[in-house]
Parts: sequence; structure tokens; C-alpha cells
Amino acid sequence: MRFVYLVVILAFAFFIVTFAFENPYSVSLKYYGYLYAEVPLYMIVFGFFICGFVFAALLGAIDKVRMTLRMNKLYKKIDDLEQKNLSLLRGSSTQAPPPTAGAM
Repeated sequence: MRFVYLVVILAFAFFIVTFAFENPYSVSLKYYGYLYAEVPLYMIVFGFFICGFVFAALLGAIDKVRMTLRMNKLYKKIDDLEQKNLSLLRGSSTQAPPPTAGAM
């Protein structure tokens, strides 16, 4: 499995390097006169790629925490129902079974 990760990382690094060599052109960034910069195109593309990756990782972490909390709540409910079932089974062994409605 480590070999697969290594191949994927090397392929991604190769893509980054070739993309940077093919797109060395600078792009002017302006925002209402407060921000002005000359930035290479590949920096903008990979900056947004990294931002998207971080955003997706945060959403995944939030979803995992939410699901873990829900799972713990359901496990607690299962434990409570099992305890209730055991107490009912212990109580029914000393009592007669309830009459059935269909028998006449």
C-alpha cells in the first residue's frame, strides 16, 4: 500500500512541476485598490487547490465528529434496551406467561 501512495505522490509532484514550467506567466491581482500583486498563474491555481483540500478535510472532520457522537448515543440506547430486556426476562421467569388472545 505504501508503494501506491508513493506512486500517487510522485505523479502529483510531477504534475505540479510540469504545470509550473508550462505556466510561468504572471497575473495581476487587484481588489478595490487595497491589494495589488503580480503572482504567477500556477501559484493561484495551486493556492485554490490547497484551500479546497483544507476545506474538504474540515468538512470531513466535522462530519466524522457528528457521526461519532450519534454512534455513542445509539450505543448507549442499545445498552439501556439490553438492560431493560434482561430485567424483563428475569421478571418473567417467576411469573406465568401472559394469555394469548387468539385461543378460544
